[in-house]
Order: sequence, then structure tokens, then C-alpha cells
Amino acid sequence: MQKNNLAIILSGGLGNRFDSKVPKQFFKINNMTIIEESVEKFISSNRFNKIIIVSHKNYLKKTKDLLKNDKLKIISGGKSRQESVFLGLKEAKRFNPDNVIIHDSVRPLFSKDLIDIILNGLKSYNGIIPSMNADDSVRIYKKGVFEDIPRTNLKLIQTPQGFKFNSIFNAHQKLKNKTFTDDSIMLYQFDRKIKIINGEKLNFKITTKDDLELAKIIERKTNMNNIRVGNGFDVHKFKKGDKLTIFGVKIPFNKSLSGHSDADVGFHSIVDAILGALCKGDIGNHFSPDDNKWKDKDSIIFMKFAKKLLSEENFKINNLDITLICEKPKVSKYKKLFLESVCRSLEVDKSLVNIKGTTTEKLGFLGREEGIACQVSVTISKNEK
Repeated sequence: MQKNNLAIILSGGLGNRFDSKVPKQFFKINNMTIIEESVEKFISSNRFNKIIIVSHKNYLKKTKDLLKNDKLKIISGGKSRQESVFLGLKEAKRFNPDNVIIHDSVRPLFSKDLIDIILNGLKSYNGIIPSMNADDSVRIYKKGVFEDIPRTNLKLIQTPQGFKFNSIFNAHQKLKNKTFTDDSIMLYQFDRKIKIINGEKLNFKITTKDDLELAKIIERKTNMNNIRVGNGFDVHKFKKGDKLTIFGVKIPFNKSLSGHSDADVGFHSIVDAILGALCKGDIGNHFSPDDNKWKDKDSIIFMKFAKKLLSEENFKINNLDITLICEKPKVSKYKKLFLESVCRSLEVDKSLVNIKGTTTEKLGFLGREEGIACQVSVTISKNEK
């Protein structure tokens, strides 16, 4: 049976070492703040019934405005990290959790695999603590004294740290009059039932502006692999008329295209390709042909919707490859207008869009001049900003 897991994420620091008027957890890595990056990983892991954010009282409203999810509970912290954790634990007790994971929000680059390892380890131990070995030489340098410290058994302790809830709650309650640097040492002082596991090299604490720049570089390189491909295909048959709309361009012809909206086969294919790359269904899911609201509407509405979705999901278009398939009309003379319209609609550079036309050599319904088809491939990737 799924255990009742709860997370406490600490966001009470003021970032004095960060040399900024704004706490470091509110700085952005790409388009997300540091705290959003950390919280999102806990939410998307689907391992927690409740997540408590412990904020500095001066930034409580800012944190609530930034983080909105039914699983989140945002409270004010104390004067120290230890006090803030205890306040979080007291709030957590209301939900009667079996396990709790405690994490510093300014470590946003941990993996969700680490969460799973910690929670699985709590089946056998009261505390699971990730750590790294001290690989560099360690020295004491004070008042002119420069001395070596053997690093063989030194451990650099990380968060997230996992605990059986009652064990860490009781440890904090019993040891609240003493000062400790983190929760693992408190549990060890209390019952010693902890297990040290391998941490993650990328799970460093963002303490300085150099750390922030390093995190941005790592995220950019990670996002280079987050490239998606979408395909769109649409067909509209001819009907009586004297013009038709392709890629938002009205061109004279002895027929028009049949459809619920303006039957723009080009724009419809592009929208479907973008929706496919974003895993957001198809154009009919968002603009039903059974809904009179969209009857005879210009398809630029659908293009703007696709562009907005790209922005909301923090993706950008890398390239569009478009093939218009018909015997007539001859579309080659309109390619420049088509290109300008597509690029204007999506606000992308012309160098990223390719439009070509072909026929089916008189074969099939397209060869019989019964309609027009369009096929689109798009690649998108995460923004690096």
C-alpha cells in the first residue's frame, strides 16, 4: 500500500551571501525560479500527499503568488533553519504522515530518482541521507596555521533527506534547545538509525552567483536533449467558390475549400504539428467542428492559440517543414506570401520555415483535383532563457 509521504521544502533564507536584495530562491534558471524547479520535481514525482513550503515571513505572499497547487501548504518559518524545520514538522503532524522528506529549495538540480531511492530506503531505516565524498584536499587555515585534514571518512551532506516521520519529529522535539546544522545529525544524535547513500554531483547548493550561473549552464545543456517532433496532416475538399485561403493568404481560384472554419489546410496542419509536439491532442480537441462558435472563423485564431501554448510550455520552434499537395492551384507564385504569413503568425524567423509544393502526378483524389492536402513536420525545444 502507498505510504503517506509528505515533503517539507525550506525557502526561508534571505540570501545574504548572494549579495542581492532578493533571496536566491526567487532567481531564475531558464524560465523558472529556483524554488519552482525544486517544488515541481516533488509534485511531478507523484510520491507525496502533501508538500509544505516553509517561507520567510517577508516573502510569504510572493511565495504563495508563485506556487499554486492543491498539494502545497505554505507557512511562515522561524529565525533559523532548525526552527523552520520544526515548524514544518508541526504542520505536517496534522496530516499524520508515515515518511517525510526535508529539502533545501536552493538545491534544484537533484533527480527524481533520488526521491525514489530515499523513500524506498525508509522501509528499512529511520533516516536516509545522501552524501558526497570529499574528493579535494581539505585544510584548516586560521591565524597563519595551514594544516591537513584526512579526507578518507569525510562526507559532504546533501538534501533531500528522508525520515520516518515520528523519528525526526521526536528528535527535533527532544533536541530543540541545542543547535545543529541539519536534520540528519539530529536524528543520529537521537536514535542513530540512519543510512548514508550516494548523493549526486549535480545536487549542489546554490549559494553564490557563480553557483547560479553554473546551474544555468547545466540546465541549458540538459534542455538541448529536450527536443520534440510533431507531425500534422490535413485535407479539405473543394466546393463551389471563387477564392480559397491557404496559410492565411486569400488567393483567387475557381473553387473554394470546404470546412467548418475557413478551411485553411495549411494553418490547420501547422497547428496539429505543434499540438503533437507538445502532446496536447489535435486541433479538433480544442476547436470542435461541432461548435458553432468556430464556424467560418479565420484560422489565425488557431495559430495564435498554438503559439500561446508553446510559450506557456516554455518551448520554441526550431524549424517547420511544410509540404502543400495539390494539382491546382499552382502555388509556387504564392510561396513568398505563404512564408511571410506563417512567420508573422508564429513570430519566427524566415530561416526556420520551409514551404514547398508538390503534386501526386494525377493519382488519387488529389490528382483528380478534388481537394488540397498539407503535411507539416515541426521540431521544438525548451527555451534556454
